[in-house]
Amino acid sequence: MVKNIEKAKSHCLQVLSKKKNRICAYLPTHIRSVQNWAEKLAKDYPRANKEILLLSVWLHDIGHALSNHENHHIKSEMEARKFLKTIKLSPEKIEKVAHCVRAHRCKDVKPETIEAKILAAADSASHFTDGCYMDMAMDVPKKQTLEKLDRDYRDVGIFPKLKREITPIYKAWKNLLKAYPSPHKEAKR
Repeated sequence: MVKNIEKAKSHCLQVLSKKKNRICAYLPTHIRSVQNWAEKLAKDYPRANKEILLLSVWLHDIGHALSNHENHHIKSEMEARKFLKTIKLSPEKIEKVAHCVRAHRCKDVKPETIEAKILAAADSASHFTDGCYMDMAMDVPKKQTLEKLDRDYRDVGIFPKLKREITPIYKAWKNLLKAYPSPHKEAKR
């Protein structure tokens, strides 16, 4: 199990290092934060398969280096499947990891397994603690950043206890982002 996770981590970091852009430079820190949140959540759900969960953590955002950022979850799933075959993971485990990776955005595929739910919530929780929103606020219109904040808050709600813990941070980010003088021209309302 540990060997496979280390291989996934190494593969992810290698792929991300080849792409020289701001998002791929940010992702190693982000993924470590997702791992911290995932491990914290997994303590409350001992039936969660740690290997599936941690493989998913290390592969969920790899698609950022391989495609456009909007649909990175699709490319991440494809790359996860390809990589996991090279380390001879069982087809059953590959399917479970692939589901987690594809569902982590709670967009076109919803998380169904406990591991997928933990990954989705951990990914969203990490944004509250890793500077994601400040980076966004400098790059995109405020409305987009606030929408992302609200989506992440919705997605941590998969676990009500986590949502309660995140609520003060969510409110602080909301206030900060509303007050932040956006460098972008905002649409008149």
